[in-house]
Amino acid sequence: MRLPKFEYLKPKTLREAIRTVASDPKGTIALAGGTDLLVHMKYRLIEPKRVVNLKAIPRLAYIVQGKEGMRIGPLTTLHDLAASSPIQESYPALAQAALEVGAYAHQVMGTVAGNLCQANRCRFYNQSAFWRSARPPCYKVGGNICHVVPVRTAGGRKPGECHSAYCGDLAPVLMALDARARLLGQDGERLIPLKKLYTQNGKKPLSLKKGELVKEILVPPPSGKTVYLKWRYRGALEFPIVSLALSMKKGKDGRIIGSKIIFSGIGTGPVEAVEAEKAMKGEPIDEGLIDKMSIQAKKEVSPMKTSIVSAVYKRKMAGILLKQALQQLL
Repeated sequence: MRLPKFEYLKPKTLREAIRTVASDPKGTIALAGGTDLLVHMKYRLIEPKRVVNLKAIPRLAYIVQGKEGMRIGPLTTLHDLAASSPIQESYPALAQAALEVGAYAHQVMGTVAGNLCQANRCRFYNQSAFWRSARPPCYKVGGNICHVVPVRTAGGRKPGECHSAYCGDLAPVLMALDARARLLGQDGERLIPLKKLYTQNGKKPLSLKKGELVKEILVPPPSGKTVYLKWRYRGALEFPIVSLALSMKKGKDGRIIGSKIIFSGIGTGPVEAVEAEKAMKGEPIDEGLIDKMSIQAKKEVSPMKTSIVSAVYKRKMAGILLKQALQQLL
């Protein structure tokens, strides 16, 4: 497949890139690593008039450790993130998540911001233009139907809603670590919890404003332990069918002080199992709690059939992954 025709731009500063994107947000798109964007362009899922290459901008790839935690530049590659000694020592689950992304070629090209801002996926949407022509266009490409939930009453969900799934690897771990994103736009900077970057809207999954780009990721000093587990078909190339990041803090008596349970691949954004987190607080980690939380996770998550795997099986795998993660911490 060939790329559609577009104008290629190489701004020298981040602010110049922001002005360029903001001048025509519908027809202009920012390029970081390109491992996700270029595939979408070849499939004609998006056909921008202009592509703004951010990799030409200096000093956007860095990993800096300080008293307030870790600062990660948006164009830091996944390979450099996984190979970083400070990341491996302080945030091993984050290094593991970076290694889980695609194959080696994807890791040396893909960037942190690109992975966080990747498009949602769906088995009806992520197909060639020829394949999609056999069905009416869905909400994601400007149509008026969702092929995942085509009827009004399915699951009690709103009509007109896109159910594409977020399938990123880094976001669940960074959210479990209470990371924040520094965004830069025409109106200046704003610092938000990474959770706020995701709208839980399949058609527009990111909360970025007009022309806004990710400037930096800030991860606080580590406290407790974090685990990342991913279930997929093959050991490389695949997006997660279901993945899980579990972060846990324990007191001196061994009881759980607090936890974060974040799933990917089952919702329109990263999904936090809030009720399971509440149920774990104040409890000791033992086999009884592990079995109870596995059941709770299966009840709490509500995956959609955005891949060829059934929603029932995804729900089952969510419980299994949480059980495995808790057993590792035990």
